[in-house]
Amino acid sequence: MKEYNEIINFIRQLYKTPEGFIPLHAPVFAGNEKKYLNECIDSTFVSSVGKFVDLFEEKMAEYTGAKKAVVCVNGTNALHLALMMIGVERDTEVITQPLTFIATANAIAYCGALPVFLDVDMDTMGLSPKALKSWLDENIEMREAKNKVKVKVKAEVKQSQPQPLPQPINKKTGRLISACVPMHTFGHPCRIDEIVEICKEYNISVVEDAAESLGSFYKGQHTGTFGKIGVLSFNGNKILT
Repeated sequence: MKEYNEIINFIRQLYKTPEGFIPLHAPVFAGNEKKYLNECIDSTFVSSVGKFVDLFEEKMAEYTGAKKAVVCVNGTNALHLALMMIGVERDTEVITQPLTFIATANAIAYCGALPVFLDVDMDTMGLSPKALKSWLDENIEMREAKNKVKVKVKAEVKQSQPQPLPQPINKKTGRLISACVPMHTFGHPCRIDEIVEICKEYNISVVEDAAESLGSFYKGQHTGTFGKIGVLSFNGNKILT
């Protein structure tokens, strides 16, 4: 309880609020937002199509430098779809961090997979590359892929396909590590380049939970564009909103 009160007092001093409620976030709506919303309503395209959807995707890709941007119903849905697209399946394991919104773990659970929580760095509040490397070195064994691709060869044309890469298997559980999902906490970029490089060593795909980091750049590159797929969000508690 003593430590708890010390944290509370520190926050109150920092925000110069001796009493009352200190919100973690407060949505701000200004500029042309009401005008554009009314224009959207007047157009009658208020569901999943319309000029604003196409324009939004175009501008988002342009701003972040992504090859493509696709609008989803919400951030949790986007994370779920991203994990499905890279092949996360039931009874596999996905590495992530404990300091995050519940949606990160929920998206993993929706795939029937199990989250593996690794520590964060104190200075970034994001997944620690050191903790990631240490855990992988200690717990992972690279094994030959079980599902081999059968290739039909015609007499006149020989077709070839690359051999499947070795799979990262958790020695303690026997489960495949199917993905890694680091999160950029409160818009602070984690050391995402190091995380991606470490995961490459173990053939692990990275999905960035960049829900809180629209407008955040790391070494000149926008967050959400380092991994296979990145997810941004406009929920009422996110940085931009």
